[in-house]
Amino acid sequence: MWIRVTVRGNSMAPTLHDGQKLVARRLLRRSPRRREVIVFRVPDPELPHRIKRVAAVAGDAVPDWLAPTLPGTPHVPAGFVAVEGDNPRSQDSRQLGLIDCRDIVGTVRGA
Repeated sequence: MWIRVTVRGNSMAPTLHDGQKLVARRLLRRSPRRREVIVFRVPDPELPHRIKRVAAVAGDAVPDWLAPTLPGTPHVPAGFVAVEGDNPRSQDSRQLGLIDCRDIVGTVRGA
């Protein structure tokens, strides 16, 4: 199963660009992989989906850049991933928190 999404903003530049149309494969019965680009739901009526790269998966050590915002959490817990944008000035898990895998809609191939 596939879904169409449109990139909004520059958080994934230079890999993906604002307005770019993508086809994402629905994530069924597997966890996302490190470095994979995912589409996930957020509680924001203006921008209900975000597109980010998986930085760490369940069981991984919390990345150094994220550790100060998650004190006392040495590893990514089961059922969650940490995300980052390709643009260094984008929102990532420091602002969004860890992403619940149940909110992941799909993965983008070739990004």
